[in-house]
Amino acid sequence: MNVVKVKICGLTNLADACAAAASGADFLGFVFAPGPRRVDPLAAQGFWAGLPRGVPTVAVFRDQTLEEVEGVLRLVRPDYLQFHGGESPGFCRVFEKPVIRALSVRVPADLKMAEAFLDVAEIFLVDVPKGDGGTLPAGVAHLAAHLPKPVLLAGGLNPANVGAIAGEYQPFGVDVARGVESAPGIKDTTLMRMFISQAKGQAAARDDRRAPFQENS
Repeated sequence: MNVVKVKICGLTNLADACAAAASGADFLGFVFAPGPRRVDPLAAQGFWAGLPRGVPTVAVFRDQTLEEVEGVLRLVRPDYLQFHGGESPGFCRVFEKPVIRALSVRVPADLKMAEAFLDVAEIFLVDVPKGDGGTLPAGVAHLAAHLPKPVLLAGGLNPANVGAIAGEYQPFGVDVARGVESAPGIKDTTLMRMFISQAKGQAAARDDRRAPFQENS
């Protein structure tokens, strides 16, 4: 049975991170790049030791310098680094940590960007650039889910639509930030529970329906 993984991203505090983990999140994402969901590295250092054990943490960067990334890593110890900008494969390798490479994809041809990172990224995150409607086109989602590395689908997901996306495309996982918030950077526990339940439940139900009948031997 293929149970879809869920990454809750844009976490800014310990309480929301604990609630996400308790709701069944498989990855906890913290944005250290400028934006409305940025968490201050010193604040993150203060709560990092209290994060739930056993749930991988992800530090998200976008077009930051080597020194800026290293500065964050002196304060916190994430399990994965996610690069969301124009970082080169060589830059992503420097830090010697598992990499999630984000790809901003408008049309299927944009997925060719993944080729340069096949030897670098353990996971790809396929997202829609802001201003492009916010939802992955069906053609992109279908092809992205079949890249030769695990893929997290992102872009306009929320509790109302994630079940259909997860069930249809059976990705390795899905990623959400805004779709489970009450305000930028502030998570809504009920929405997180609904999102995770829909993502995992609908995908598993679809997988069960596809399973071939096996006679008892």
